Amino acid sequence: MRTLLVIILIFSLFIFTACASTPDADEPALPGTEEPGETEDNGITGPLMGRSEGPVSIDGSNADYPAAVIQAVEADIYLAYDDSNIYVYLETEGEGWVAVGFNTAGGGMNGANMIIGYLDNDTPAIRDDVGQARSHSEVSSSKVNEFFFSQDNGRVIMEFSYPLNFQEGEGYNLGGLEPGETYSLIVAAHSSSNNVNQHNRRGSINFTVEP
Repeated sequence: MRTLLVIILIFSLFIFTACASTPDADEPALPGTEEPGETEDNGITGPLMGRSEGPVSIDGSNADYPAAVIQAVEADIYLAYDDSNIYVYLETEGEGWVAVGFNTAGGGMNGANMIIGYLDNDTPAIRDDVGQARSHSEVSSSKVNEFFFSQDNGRVIMEFSYPLNFQEGEGYNLGGLEPGETYSLIVAAHSSSNNVNQHNRRGSINFTVEP
């Protein structure tokens, strides 16, 4: 009889322990325990062209740009846009020309919409080019709205505004930039020359237009 009672007690203890260790299947996850990789930023990573609530002043300052700096080809670059224009600020060491271009994500220079800043007989100048595989050529008419360009104390600054929708019939791969889409930013420069047909720095980086 005593042996039977001991067996019953051991069995009851085993059942109680097993039930206590079983989690409630309907219990919600605790805050902060989501699966790795979940995000609430619409999946956007990397550099941004920030959305501006109004026009950006083209005055050689990056103070009005809402997104963080993009660093590429030894240059600091800020990008912004509003309902009708894109805004670009570029600053780098050197005493020569600089250029930025827009193309499809991962695209090279071929078909890119390129904006080049330089000195023409000591006068700031800027022009639109369309990129080819190993060269670029000036388009029929410039669509740049405002621009700023300076070479001073070993630093170059270029800033400009340009329509959000690119001009047709010039051979660009793009018709413009769309919010939420990713594009390539092409950067080129020469450290000491204003001959825009020669460069000693070039590269590219992908960026996303902030929705």
